Amino acid sequence: MNQNRWFKLSVTALLSSVIALGAGSASAAKDDQAQYTKSLKIGYIVSVDSEVDKGAKKFKELLESSTGGAVQVNLFPNAQLGGEVDMLKSLKSGVVDVVIAGDGILAPFLSEYQGLVLPFLIKDYDHMDRVYNGEIGQEINDILMTKVNGRVMGFWHRGPKSLTANKPITTPKDLEGLKLRVVPTPLVVAAWKALGASTTPMNFEELFVALQLGTVDAQDNPLDLIYAANFYEVQDYVSLTKDTYTPWAFIINNKLYESFPADIRAKVDDAFKAAGEYQNVLVDESGDKYTKLLKEKNMKFIEPDRELFKNTLADSGVLDEFKGKMAPNLFERIRALESN
Repeated sequence: MNQNRWFKLSVTALLSSVIALGAGSASAAKDDQAQYTKSLKIGYIVSVDSEVDKGAKKFKELLESSTGGAVQVNLFPNAQLGGEVDMLKSLKSGVVDVVIAGDGILAPFLSEYQGLVLPFLIKDYDHMDRVYNGEIGQEINDILMTKVNGRVMGFWHRGPKSLTANKPITTPKDLEGLKLRVVPTPLVVAAWKALGASTTPMNFEELFVALQLGTVDAQDNPLDLIYAANFYEVQDYVSLTKDTYTPWAFIINNKLYESFPADIRAKVDDAFKAAGEYQNVLVDESGDKYTKLLKEKNMKFIEPDRELFKNTLADSGVLDEFKGKMAPNLFERIRALESN
């Protein structure tokens, strides 16, 4: 009887020790998490209350909440930390933790992928997602990892570009003699020339005054940017060419990402995924929103013959001229992903 009692007491004592040890380990883990703190700097060139800004705010909200404030996120819109090229250089050095960048990074860092901005090459958001979420997106990630220590966590939607002018543009013939401002990328310049426009490469900062003075007659940008830049004051028509689909890349310093404790890294991943889904919905809905706003500013909307633009460019020889300068079979691989 005494032996049984001694045995039960011994087992109870052992279990108590195990539970106490487990509780101590759990407490220590909790203390370790409580002691971990980090402040992140996220930079992007677009303005407060843009869809990108709202997506970044959602990421901040979700990450700070899920980590109990252990990770704090500081947002720097409006190019406060510099242009996209400068911010990626700062990302490499660790001065900036995250950059949300657009196609402005292609020429300086990913020149062999500039073909991604060829007008009328990518059909719609689904096509764009297949391109960037597949092997081409992985190749972009690999290059940025090597050049700037930047891990591309994923790609967010961005509104497609459309033409504005002071006359309706429905076919390539309507571009003849039109002074069209284009981004200073040789492939884009050549593409619009092949479509009939008289191209004028120009930085965005100069564009409003150039339209106002008649230095250029037309330009090509997403609807949200057309509205934010007040182009409705100097342009009468929007032709919904939807000619260029390019995303925003969410790029984090890889050394920082790999330094996160496993639980924090998982929370960063979850916050990014949820914020991206939220931001994509905002962008998908923004077409109707900005169409309405621009119509209220008396802009008239035109539905052009998009297929005619696409076929005219395909027959122009521009792709053959530049394909040797692009990543292997880039145009062919993009076209192959147009439909499932």
